[in-house]
Amino acid sequence: MARLARDLGGHLLDPSIAYVTAPTLTATPFATPFRVLDDMPFSLKRLRTYLRERDVGTLEIKKRGSALDPARLRTQLAPRGRASATIVLTRIAGAPRVLVVERPSPTAPPKES
Repeated sequence: MARLARDLGGHLLDPSIAYVTAPTLTATPFATPFRVLDDMPFSLKRLRTYLRERDVGTLEIKKRGSALDPARLRTQLAPRGRASATIVLTRIAGAPRVLVVERPSPTAPPKES
């Protein structure tokens, strides 16, 4: 993953977790791109408030490097709104984090290498 990060002009979010971040979107068959909308320390209360304020009812939960169970977390969050969101549970510098992400728009083609 470190090589992919370098090839994309980015870096690993955490040396022990295979999530890459880069300043620009570059097409690659080796990764699925997401745009990071928000980043926060993990807090159940803060995340619940964040999702409620944005009227999120449909929630996709991805994780890597987190001990949290997505099914249990979904029950604890109890999303009930009309909007949808994708969150990523991970660790950055050893601390639990939540990234709110979205898939890039298909109308905006990725930059080719």
